[in-house]
Amino acid sequence: MKVFFGDITPHRFTSEETLADFVRDNEYCCIGQSHSYNGVQVAPSLNAVLMGKSTLDFCDVDPLAKTVTCGPSTTIEQLKRELLEYDLKMFNSGNYMAQTVIGALVTGTHGYGAKATMADAVTQLTFLDGQGKIVALNRSDPSFRYAILSFGTIGPIISVTLEAASLESFQSDAWITRLSKKNALQKGSIATSWAVVPYSDPDDPLIMLHTLRQAKTGKAKKRHRPNILSWAGIATFIIERYWAIDRLLPALRRPLQRLADRLNIRSHRRTITDPRDLDYLYDPEPFLKSQRSPDILTGLFSTTHTAYNLAFHVPLDRAEEVVKFILLEVDKWRSLRFFLKSLIGVRELSDKSPLPFAGNFEGPTAAIDLFADTRDYAWLERLQREVLTQFDQVRPHWGKSAIVHEFEASLGTEEISRLRDLHRHHYPLGNLKPNDRVQRLLDLNRPMPST
Repeated sequence: MKVFFGDITPHRFTSEETLADFVRDNEYCCIGQSHSYNGVQVAPSLNAVLMGKSTLDFCDVDPLAKTVTCGPSTTIEQLKRELLEYDLKMFNSGNYMAQTVIGALVTGTHGYGAKATMADAVTQLTFLDGQGKIVALNRSDPSFRYAILSFGTIGPIISVTLEAASLESFQSDAWITRLSKKNALQKGSIATSWAVVPYSDPDDPLIMLHTLRQAKTGKAKKRHRPNILSWAGIATFIIERYWAIDRLLPALRRPLQRLADRLNIRSHRRTITDPRDLDYLYDPEPFLKSQRSPDILTGLFSTTHTAYNLAFHVPLDRAEEVVKFILLEVDKWRSLRFFLKSLIGVRELSDKSPLPFAGNFEGPTAAIDLFADTRDYAWLERLQREVLTQFDQVRPHWGKSAIVHEFEASLGTEEISRLRDLHRHHYPLGNLKPNDRVQRLLDLNRPMPST
């Protein structure tokens, strides 16, 4: 984690003044703190402004307005703990809480369910332009929706203000079941996420399903699982510890999954979440995952240790079709010694975002996460391209793919042009250098003349 490739010079800052002086006089890129599953960051060969390693981590809560303003070094965990002091919570968040809030926002990291894109909760942001001057934007500004989810083309962002919500409990249900049962089991939920066992039956794969509902009076914890002395019970025991087996004995990856598929396992666990739980959305059990051993049933969305992750968005109504296509493609590649690692994650974004570069800008989508051992990452890109070829309206998950330019059509030429114009307006000399693939997408390789 937190490994940087490239001939970079890292810089950390203790004040906005020194940061402003630096960006005015240098070419630079902005680096957050380990986005989501991927801790390996590739930086261009120049100055890297390490926002996550700086000390600009202020966090100011307005309990009456139910808003919070935080700095570029503030992590999601810090923000959540500060909100708890006022009996407030974030509307949504990614599950990797060591990442910076702003880093998660500008790359579109999401939870799932309503207001799934974290940046939807932002009401105002301030950033430094190419001259080191402060620029403040709010929702009434036409360029706001491009600046807040900009994937590094606006920066450094020095503060954001977000809406918060009151604390509440949820009913969290987790099943081991079949894909054909998903629609019935998720009925009435406000958030749904599922993960597919990649080497199970491609016509009706084995899945882990997680739903959230509003907690109701009288509902209590519930747990049903096979008898531990039965074959199904033994397989369930293995599946719930699959993360460790997969890490130590990857050769057993497919055989274990095929066995679990044939045994047709069923399991159900219901948890009533604690209103003060920091991570109820992904992990409804008390305490953080870092404070106890992972559990695949309700912790299946945690980082998968030795895996590398790639993700993209597809229309929600085609998610099952896309997953089955991926299962068939991957099975064809077994003779080439490629195997997907862990599970195929699917998180349902059930609403529509007003932000042009959000995955769900065009409507409800499913964010599909694929995992492979680091050395096999190129296979994930090939899978992504196969999906792009076979299906329409596939959109990128910023920060989780080296493929960028291929998504130009789905992002829209007009929207791309507006982000390009915004970047050039605030950085006319080209001193801010985003990811090279984003530069290619926006045609930012040539500095603009001074005005």
